[in-house]
Amino acid sequence: MPITKTFYPFLIDHKSVRVFDGKDHAHWRDAAERHGYSFLGRAFDRLHVALRCNTCHSATLKRISVLLGHNPECGHCIQKRRKAAARRVGAQLLGQDPNGNRHYGMYQFACGHRDRRQHTRVEAAAAGGHKLSCTPCTHDRHAAEAEAVGWTLTGPAERNNTSYRKYRHSCGHEQDVAIANLRYADVNCAGCGETWTSKPSAIYLLSFALPELDVIKLGFSNRPEFRLEQVQVSPAQTRGTLDREIKIDTGHRAICLEKALHSHIKRERPELIVPQAKFTDHIRTTSEIYHEHGRPYLTSLLDAVEAGWDPNNPEDWVKFARS
Repeated sequence: MPITKTFYPFLIDHKSVRVFDGKDHAHWRDAAERHGYSFLGRAFDRLHVALRCNTCHSATLKRISVLLGHNPECGHCIQKRRKAAARRVGAQLLGQDPNGNRHYGMYQFACGHRDRRQHTRVEAAAAGGHKLSCTPCTHDRHAAEAEAVGWTLTGPAERNNTSYRKYRHSCGHEQDVAIANLRYADVNCAGCGETWTSKPSAIYLLSFALPELDVIKLGFSNRPEFRLEQVQVSPAQTRGTLDREIKIDTGHRAICLEKALHSHIKRERPELIVPQAKFTDHIRTTSEIYHEHGRPYLTSLLDAVEAGWDPNNPEDWVKFARS
């Protein structure tokens, strides 16, 4: 294999790489410039070239096929970007993943713990997409949330779903529960608890600011605050608020009232219903969404329910509407 007689081989990633004594081509140089590199020469073997990144000015080794047929990324720029993202969330990138997965790295967090994390997850957290925490701290937080509502975190869930954990209720019964449900105590113990139909519930009114219009949602839940968080795809964008809730003795009574209210609105004021296509990208529901300008009407319905009106008896509505 021919090599150059030069005494100055390429220095790439603190290692000396020999120069390959072969002809280069103008279209290789053009491709390098087009992708943000300066062409240094052929290196290592007949299949590789040495390039200098025009952004960070570091040398890198790339296959000729990658240079010509793809968009080669500078590994040094990627590493700088990952380190900067880690700093923005109070962490430090220590090095490569000990398991050898190039998509992961070993990070040290502000709490002092070390853990492997997917690089893209760290960058998403740095961009404000989600919070970043280490595994031990996350476990402690889940355990504390469980203890606050009479449950004990015992380990990973039996089902193959990372949104669930296994918990033990104070009665001794163990079951898989969604982390979010446990956080808001929206969980029923299968060993000793009531069902949702017998637990206290509420009729609620929520507001959302969609990109093209403001809407309101009428529904029922024993945890309206949790429901508000649950239905929003991007809370920062839709800025949902819980505007009103009416306490109902049981979930069964609440769902009966809610369904009757929706039937009443569909029959009396169908123009208030927002088509699903206008909100499906922002709110996780298929119906029960109304135009903001219908708020006075929906408020009057809730006033009537609170005063004793049963929407399952629509003929009584006139009496309450006039009062």
